[in-house]
This record gives sequence, C-alpha cells and structure tokens, in this order.
Amino acid sequence: MTITVKVGLAIAAVGLAAGMAGGAAAADLNGGWARGSIKDGPVAHVAPAGRCYFRGDVGYSWSRDPSVKWPVVNGVFGGDADLDGFVGANELTYSYAGDSVSDTSLENGWFGGFGAGCGSGSRGLRGEVMFNVHEDRKLQGTPLTYDPGPSVGDPVPAAPTPIDDPLHTSIKTYTLMLNLYHDLGKWGQVTPYVGAGVGIAYNIMSDVYFTDNPALVNRIAGDRDISLAWSLMAGLGYQVSNNAILDIGYRYLDMGKATSERHDNAGFINPRVRVEDITAHEFKVGLRYHFGSDCCSAPVAYAPMK
Repeated sequence: MTITVKVGLAIAAVGLAAGMAGGAAAADLNGGWARGSIKDGPVAHVAPAGRCYFRGDVGYSWSRDPSVKWPVVNGVFGGDADLDGFVGANELTYSYAGDSVSDTSLENGWFGGFGAGCGSGSRGLRGEVMFNVHEDRKLQGTPLTYDPGPSVGDPVPAAPTPIDDPLHTSIKTYTLMLNLYHDLGKWGQVTPYVGAGVGIAYNIMSDVYFTDNPALVNRIAGDRDISLAWSLMAGLGYQVSNNAILDIGYRYLDMGKATSERHDNAGFINPRVRVEDITAHEFKVGLRYHFGSDCCSAPVAYAPMK
C-alpha cells in the first residue's frame, strides 16, 4: 500500500469520526450526550469525569503476515563449451530470479503505552496523544533460492541440489499517535466510542540471517525506519469512580515498513530486505484518570422513563 493511499485512509477515518459527532449531537433533543433527551428521567450515578485525562494501556497484538521482498541474482553455468573441465568466463552468466518472499509470518506480541487527552464536553469529541511500545516480534519467510554458481576457474560443477534458505529477523516498533475519538453517548456508567488515529512508527529490524543454505552464512545488518502509521479504533469506557474510567478497546494498526542495511558481517554488499505493510489487530485494556471540571455535563445521568 502506497504512502499516498495510507494518508488518504487515515484522513478519511479521522474525518468520518468527526463528522459523526455533528449528526449525533443534533439528534439529542437536549443538546448533550450526558444530559439525555427531554423524555428521560434522572437516575443516580457517579459525578461526570473531568474533560482532560492521563491514560495507560496494555494489550496484545495479532500480527498480519507482511509483504517481504529480497532480490535474488543467481550465477548460471552454461556448460563446458571448450571441454577443458573448468569454468570459463564466457561460460558463466547471471540471472535475476525475482524478489518475492513466500510463507511470511510475523509473531504476535504484547504492547503497552501511555498518553494524555482532552474532550469537548457535549459534542462527544476528544483528542489525545498516545505513545506505544510493541515488543520484539520474530519474522520469517522463504525467499527464492540463492545460488551464486561456480567461480571462474573452478572445476565443472555437478548438477546442483535444490535447497531452501528460510529468512529470519525480528522487528520492534514504537508508535506516536494523534487520536480522535467520538463518544457515542452514555448509558449508565458505560460510554461506547469509535476513533481514528494518525502518526509515526519507528521500526527497528534486527540482523537478517538465513538457514539451510551454505551460500548464505553471513548476517545482513538490520536498520531503523520511520514510517507513517494510522489506526481505526472502537471500544467502551466504564466509569468506575468520579475520576477513573476503565477503557476496553480494539484497534487496527498499520505500522508502515522496515528495511535492513546492505552490508553483512563479512563486509559484503547485499540487496536490502524490505518488509512492508506491518499491520495488526489489537485488543487493549487501559485506565483513564480524568481531572478538571466537566462544565457541559449535568451532575446526573438519565435513563428512559418507564
């Protein structure tokens, strides 16, 4: 997915969340989510939480299989044309095999974070800045078989034996997100919400190594990349006290891409390993501690009259 498409999706998601606020607020005859409509009756509950808050989260991330690319160029021996029993320069060519990596798999993992935000009161909108750390997740896949072929002057080789050479590395991610939420109304102490976010992801790839291929014994150095990140969210908040709200939510998160360096531990230059579309489905549990006054909420909640 290109950066342009990702930016468009993120902006569209944020715009959708903001647009829903206007229509939903108009449908409330009393003009406020916490107040209820004119046909509702008051019921006792805890006092409305303040507009601004700090929060902390912990969650689990189910990674989707990313797209991985690693170009492979193989040496091809065309046969002993001069029948001297050795590989000549005119008998050796090079062929680009492709860059696809199949059977990719990125490990699931835990994440945690903290942030702060503020709400708009009766409109049900709130914005926040959130920092998250995703633990190191193992990545593996199967690139096209790399076979450098014989060197000039080597004896004529026997027929090659097909081999696999699985690729291995890991990725750790830090994200800094600007999130916009729309609280959909309050039912007792429960407030469902939807949201969207956009920000940056800092992806750290560890060294890349291969197994089962004697031609790939060196490690390619990992690298660090900053990518566009975006998310879509839904969940609910449960007000457990005047200041504390338990937040349980789902998030779809796109963390962009990660790449390796080109040099390996023996000093040779290699094609970069590229990992694109690092995405995950995530569930999180957090606590929001609210402070300040909520000037736009009444001191009572409302429930439908019998």
